[in-house]
Amino acid sequence: MEDIEEIRRKKLEELKQQEEEEQLQMQQEIQKQVILKQILDQKARERLTRIKMANPQYAEQIEAVLFQLLQAGKIKSKLTEDAFKQLIRQVFGSKKKDFHIERR
Repeated sequence: MEDIEEIRRKKLEELKQQEEEEQLQMQQEIQKQVILKQILDQKARERLTRIKMANPQYAEQIEAVLFQLLQAGKIKSKLTEDAFKQLIRQVFGSKKKDFHIERR
């Protein structure tokens, strides 16, 4: 009987810890969104959202760069969509994919 109680207690602790971690992640995500709202205008945020849907890892890299620039004091006002696109090109280079179709 003691084993069953101990197993229940451990399981309850695990669930509680998991819930706390999820809550912490949710709070961090909310804070991140608040900061992004302060440094990106609506169109730039929409672009970031589209990037996030297409390529989540790339969006995380972009967000990390934005936060680094903000901490360094390089971002003084809200970035417009054009400024945001230019920043992405400067930091990550042009990832324009060119392909040619040869007809035979």
